[in-house]
Amino acid sequence: MPLLILLVLLAVPYLEFMVFLEVSHAIGGFQALMLTILTAVIGVYLIRQQGLVVMNRMHHALQKGESPVEDIFHGFFLLIAGLFFLLPGFITDTVALLLAIEPVRAMLGKIIIRNIRTTFYKPPGKEGIIIDGEFEETPDNPKNIDHDDR
Repeated sequence: MPLLILLVLLAVPYLEFMVFLEVSHAIGGFQALMLTILTAVIGVYLIRQQGLVVMNRMHHALQKGESPVEDIFHGFFLLIAGLFFLLPGFITDTVALLLAIEPVRAMLGKIIIRNIRTTFYKPPGKEGIIIDGEFEETPDNPKNIDHDDR
């Protein structure tokens, strides 16, 4: 897992740079830079607006006594999308744009919830190794208890 994280941390900037070079060759360097800045500004504004909507839904759910689990996942994915919008590059902006779409966030949230349930919850009867044994209780005998006879 640490090797995978290291690979992602090294590959994403490299891929972002390569895509930026291709886009700048196609539309020009200054236009590519302005497009990157524009996507960051518009993306952060979009995420802020959607974040306020999600916070409002969570507040109403809590007022009704309902569980805001789905809205918590929406908020988490919006946080990730906001961070991706702030990172310069077209790949991270594309991922952030996908995370900004509510049905995509709902689908990812359901996948995560399903995986958490199968990872942390095991139905009764499937608990692994069971060791059977017998024991016998004996009454406490004062001779067996360590006392300080001072």
